[in-house]
Amino acid sequence: MADLPAEKGRKGAMLYESTVALPMLYICPTESDNLDLTAERARLAHFQANKTELEAAKMKRELIEVEEVAEIVGNDYANMRANLLSLPTKLAPQLVGIEDIAQGQALIEQGVYSALQELSADEVYSAPRIV
Repeated sequence: MADLPAEKGRKGAMLYESTVALPMLYICPTESDNLDLTAERARLAHFQANKTELEAAKMKRELIEVEEVAEIVGNDYANMRANLLSLPTKLAPQLVGIEDIAQGQALIEQGVYSALQELSADEVYSAPRIV
């Protein structure tokens, strides 16, 4: 690309004429510089079939987007954080006046297990139905 006509941009980057530079960047030269039409059709059919498979899996709710998973996990983390941060407020009144360490420990364990129970709940994710 060094021999292509270019001008310097405001921040020092070289600006090339797109009609000249883009084909050089995106079209890989072959030995004969000719594309095999049959191979290209087969490649296109392969990618179309993969895309159709993914769309079918989404519609059958066998596949969900990464963003949806991130949202679900983020919500679970936020709920767990809120539950754990609320433990002192919930447990403090129950622990007042308890002189038996084992009884206090049992109350704290019960609070922690109660918070953890939410994480282990087997809620099945149901993707929004596409109509």
